[in-house]
This record gives sequence, C-alpha cells and structure tokens, in this order.
Amino acid sequence: MVTALFADLVGYTKLVDELDPEEVRSRVDVALGTLGACVARFGGSLEKFVGDAVLAVFGTPAAHDDDPLRACLSALEMQSTLASLGAGSDRPLQLRVGIATGEVVAAVRDIGAIRSTALTGDCMTTAARLQQLADPGEILLDDATVLAAEPRIGADPVGDRVLRGKSRPIAVHRLRDERRRTPIVSRQSVRLVGREVERRRLAEVIERAAASGRGGAILLRGEAGIGKSRLLAEMEAVARAAGMAWTWVDNAPHLVDSPYRGVRSMVDWLADEKGVNPGIMGRQLLLGAESDEETSSLMLAAVAVIARDSDMLLLPEEGWSQPARSIADPAELASALRIATDSWIAHLAAEQPRVVVIDDFHWLDPSSRLLMDEMVRISGDLPLVVLTGTRPPLTPDWVSLPHVEVIELGGLDAAATEELGTIVGGAVLEPESAEWLYARTAGNALFVGEIMRMLRATGRISKVGERLVVDRTAAQRSVPLSLRALLGARIDALPPTPRATLQVAAVIGAVFHEGLLRELQGESEVTDDLRQLADAGIVVRCEDEAGGSGEVAEPTGCWRFRHQLFHDAAYGRLLTDRKRSLHAALADRLETAEPAADAAELARHRMAAGDVERAVPLLERAAIDAESVGAMTEARAFKRAAAALKEGATGSDAVS
Repeated sequence: MVTALFADLVGYTKLVDELDPEEVRSRVDVALGTLGACVARFGGSLEKFVGDAVLAVFGTPAAHDDDPLRACLSALEMQSTLASLGAGSDRPLQLRVGIATGEVVAAVRDIGAIRSTALTGDCMTTAARLQQLADPGEILLDDATVLAAEPRIGADPVGDRVLRGKSRPIAVHRLRDERRRTPIVSRQSVRLVGREVERRRLAEVIERAAASGRGGAILLRGEAGIGKSRLLAEMEAVARAAGMAWTWVDNAPHLVDSPYRGVRSMVDWLADEKGVNPGIMGRQLLLGAESDEETSSLMLAAVAVIARDSDMLLLPEEGWSQPARSIADPAELASALRIATDSWIAHLAAEQPRVVVIDDFHWLDPSSRLLMDEMVRISGDLPLVVLTGTRPPLTPDWVSLPHVEVIELGGLDAAATEELGTIVGGAVLEPESAEWLYARTAGNALFVGEIMRMLRATGRISKVGERLVVDRTAAQRSVPLSLRALLGARIDALPPTPRATLQVAAVIGAVFHEGLLRELQGESEVTDDLRQLADAGIVVRCEDEAGGSGEVAEPTGCWRFRHQLFHDAAYGRLLTDRKRSLHAALADRLETAEPAADAAELARHRMAAGDVERAVPLLERAAIDAESVGAMTEARAFKRAAAALKEGATGSDAVS
C-alpha cells in the first residue's frame, strides 16, 4: 500500500520562451530541490524527476501508519514553500498536485545494464491524472487518500470525474488545509460499544478530581485500532459536566522528531481556548506569579531553549525579554525545565481544574515527554487529570506512582463485536456472520468498522429477511484499503529476518507449527523470530490463547496469528512467484508427512502453487471424503472448484 504524489511545475514553458535557458534551468532546479526536500521531511521516497515534475511515494520502501497524511502535508508544504520562493517575482512558478492511494507491486527490474525498482499499480496513474486535472496552486485527492487522512486534513468534494484512460468516474477532492488541535476521531465513528467498565472507571477518576481537588493519571494501553482515542474522546462530556476544562494533545509518527512539539501543541490549544496569542499564553502561565530572581532566571533560560529548538517566537511585545543567563550544562537544563514545568502546570490547574489528554503517547517527541512525564508526576497534588493513550509495550516509569492507574484495553467480546457490526451494517447480523466477524477481527473496533463498510461497498453482504448475511467466501481474503497501510506499517517495522519468517508462516496458514515453519524456511532456528513477532503483537502461542485454568502450559510448537487480518496482510505482501514456490514446497512436504495431510489442504496448496494437474484429483478426493461424513455442502464446493479448474480458471478463482 502506497500513496503516490505527482507534482508538476506550472509556467515552465512560458519561462523557456521568455528567459535565458540557463536562468530557467537554475530556477527549476532550485524549485525541484525544494519539492524533494518537502518529500524527504515527511518520510516519502523520491521516485523520479520527469522534466519539470516530481513523482514521490509514501509507503515504500518502509510503510508508516499515516502515509496518506504524510503525502498531504508534504503537498501543502510544497505549495507554501514554492510560493515563498516566488514572492516578489513577476514570473512565479506554481504547482499542480495529484495524490492517490492504493496497492502497488514493487519489484526489481533489470533492463540491460540498468537495475531499478519499479512500482506498478493504478494509484500511480491516478495521481498523475489528478495532477493534470488540477488548477495551478491546487491539490487534488482520490477518495482513498481522503478517507485515510481524515480528520487531520480539511478537504472539499469536487465531484466525480472520469480521468483520462479510465472507464469509470472516481470521487475527487480538493485538499484545503491541515486540521490541528482537534481530537482525532473519525467522521465515521459510531456510538461507543462494549466499554462500559473502562468508561465508568475513567469517569470516576475525573469526577473525584473535580470534587476533591486532587487528580491523578491513567495510562490507557492497547493495540492500534482497539478504540483508545474513541474512549478518551468520550470523556470530554464527562469532564465538562464536572466543571473541568479539557485539553487534547495529539501526536503522530511524522512529528516524533520535532523538539517540544507536544508542549507547543498544548500551549496552542490553551491559547485558542482563551483567544490569545500562544506567546502571551505561555508567559501568563509560566511567569504570571511572583518568584525569586534566581528561579525566574532559570525558567526564562529554559523557555529560551524550548523556543530555540522549536522555532517558537518570544516577542518583546508579548512581554518576553532576553534571558540574563544561558544554560549549557544538561543537568542544569533538566532542572530548569522541571522548575518551569512545575510552575506552568500549577498555574494552569489553579485557573481551573483540567483534564489533559495525551493521545498516541508512544509518538510524543522525546523533549516533550520529559515535560509531560513531570506533569503526570505532580498531577496527584493538583486538580488535574492526565489521560494517556498508548500502544504496548510502552511502560513509562511513572506507572508505579500511587496516583497512576493502568487500564489494558483488549478487544471487544463477541457480543459487543456483533453489536458494533450491527450498528455499522444497519441491520442485525445473522449468527454465523457475527461469529465470522469476531473470528476475523478479534474484537478490534477499527477492524470491525472498516470490514463492515468494505463489505457494504463491495456488495459482499446482503439482507436475508431481517438479518445481514456475509458472503464469507468472497470476503475471505479481503482487507480494506484503510487497514492495509496500518497492518503493513506494523509488518514493515519488523527486522528483515522476522518479517521474512512471518510471510512464510502466512503461507502455512493462520495456525502453523514451528517445526513445519523451520523446514519450509530452511532455517535451523526460528524461535527468536517468533518471539519478536509475539512481542510485536502479531502472533501468539496457541496455548496462550486457550484460556482455561490459568496454569502456564508447556509449549507445543503451535502458533497462530493474533488476527486473521494480520495473516491476510502478511500473505498479500508476497509476490506471486514467491507465493507459488512456497505453496509448492509446502505441498511436497505435507504429502510425505506422517500423518499425511488431508486432501482438501493439499488441494489448497496445489491450487495456490498453480499446479492444476495435481490439484484437480485432490479436490475430487476431498469431495468424496466430505460426502463420506455427510458434509454435502463442502463436497459440492470441492466439486465446483474441480470443475472450474478443468475449465481453465485459476486456483485463486476456483476456491478461497
């Protein structure tokens, strides 16, 4: 999954007609270099310069959780930077940008002596066509990009357009701006489901702080998509009803290297709340009360460091003056920052009891984390509640403090998953479809919502009577575009060896045995790889999922993917040739195993290997085996698959 960005300079031809070619080349080179820097800043990959245009991709060679957002922010910065370059010129260059998100095949291409990586996919062409459709200064997006980047961007619908070379119209949007200081809850969010216990506990802490004047902190920990942000956003109404102010600090992976970004975001939120300039807001909170000269000097020097590292402006008209001292010693700086933070938070809480949410704490920049950690530590003595949402395994050292509580947020149970599926689907799910949805998502709220929306959009869910029925065969390998980037980023974050092991495991199936994996991988040892995959929350030992007495079971060598979607995402990242060779090797191994694999499993691997000649008799045998135990539905499916193969259908078309 990648997001492609195509940007074209407008005015190049006119410049060539009017100016010296060397001057034109110089101006264009500066402009293209600037555009390339904007791509690099947001973690994109510069694919090529095509004349006076730039092609960039976000999501390869490494994926991130927010590649569509990164592409949009890069495009906005391109436009503003190019406008600055052309300020005062009578012949300014302008930019048209097209952005599209989708699946590509990335493969090495050898042509003669030239070796390069080629990306092939519809989104590459779509981005180029959107760029051609755009007006100068305009950024056009496809629907997939908007859905993935919202609500962090503002975009206006342009309407459906038929792009050159396309047979069907696509929805086109115009990128307007970046949205800041807004709780990141999707426009598609539905009412909160299945979190009554956790919601009640969060509300109790907030209401107790409002009544007693003594706050605390909660670390809400759970995997991506489990519903942390949604649950935290639900607390705003509780806080305001209790008379407490509300502050939301969101974080993102592309901002983790921006010093003091989290602190700056909090000051900006407070300034917006009071309708004043952030510089004035910061000074009122930090130096609003009298303090001794030495302390004031230390705090001012600490703020000067933050301002320098974060490009904040401390203007004299806002009451700021140059610090009388500088801080060079790291220990003294840490002490000064702590003093400044304590003073700032104390003044903040004194004005009004407050709830501060630090969402995606795992992406908080390190400089801000030092200050936010201090805020958590002193919250127990102030009318201040700090709520943080993070992914495992992050465990800050302050979780051991008596006024801090950790809430582990797991997946929704089967009943809540069915309820959420019903809400998104618009009707009650029939029992088997509800069971399928729970097995596929393990109760991950984001997965449930996105899968139900995809099923509706693709016609893979139908209403029979008063209930919804999922076409599970058609949906078996389907992973919504919105989830592919998220799951792909989790996989790409792995070291190369565990990542390769994961893909081989995916060929075996959602459940696999360590010994078989070792043989298929051709490695003497895969235990360390599996341990790393387990630490990443992607696989789990079968016995760990079994539940029961609570006793620690002896390892059996059996592993399973934590979510079916992780299995499908890992499997889908294999190129066809590699996939076929692994399936063929696995089928060869299973045929000689004791006890031998059943005919249906062997048929599945032979079909996936493209070996129709050996797959057909296996399917016919599987049909006979199914009939012998009265499984007539399965028998008919095997017979249909065998007939389809004989008629020339591919293995993937014949059976799921």
